[in-house]
Amino acid sequence: MAKEKSEEKQKNVILEYAQLVISVVVIVFVVRSFVFEPFRIPSESMDPTLKTGDYVIVTKFSYGFGRQSIFDIPLIDDRLFWREPKRGNVVVFADPSDPRRTKLIKRVVGVPGDTIEVRNSLLYINGEAADRVNIGPGESNADLDRLGFFYEETFPSQNGEPHSHMIWDKVEAAFFDNVGPYTVPENHLFFMGDNRDSSKDSRAGSLGPVHRTYLMGRAQFVLFSLNIEQKMDPRYPNNTSRANNHWNIVNPFRWGRFLRGIR
Repeated sequence: MAKEKSEEKQKNVILEYAQLVISVVVIVFVVRSFVFEPFRIPSESMDPTLKTGDYVIVTKFSYGFGRQSIFDIPLIDDRLFWREPKRGNVVVFADPSDPRRTKLIKRVVGVPGDTIEVRNSLLYINGEAADRVNIGPGESNADLDRLGFFYEETFPSQNGEPHSHMIWDKVEAAFFDNVGPYTVPENHLFFMGDNRDSSKDSRAGSLGPVHRTYLMGRAQFVLFSLNIEQKMDPRYPNNTSRANNHWNIVNPFRWGRFLRGIR
């Protein structure tokens, strides 16, 4: 009798552990699918707003739910409870050319119907130039091209209120300094990186305006930041594409970026 009770107690413990594991898996699935998800910044394209090594929290419900919200499972053709992003929002989305493996993070500068143009590196939205204030020269250890000029850029959002954020412009007459004009199609968004000379975004023909089905969510704040520095590979001193990211183990964190809101 004692042996039977011991075996029954052991079975109950195993069942409780199994129920706990299943519950945790379900909670994680629900939270990551419908509430929020962490996202690691893989490159310098959003510097100075976001730096390589930042870990940001993305809210999945900000623009409704699509297939990218639920692990790229093709259950939803378009989006449920769609809410259009505002100009200035920082958004995580899947690269349409490789949606399962490649995720990008950029700033919305154009919504459906907008005409977007860049002239001499200055952004024009519907024919009006975005205001730019030169903050001055600066540098970043998260980008191989450390030196450049920082600007505060301001343009109107859909509610008519201005949206201001920092951008970094490093090179005169860069490749994407003169593009467009483009008219943003229905159900699409036009994205640009804040590091204007080092960003694959909607200015590139390989990406262009992005359909809303590829959106994952809005980046809300930096959870924490690893101090990642970009350095040239000494074996290839003249090839910037060979630059490598290095974690500074002496000063491993950018402490001032913890829990910082994203504007």
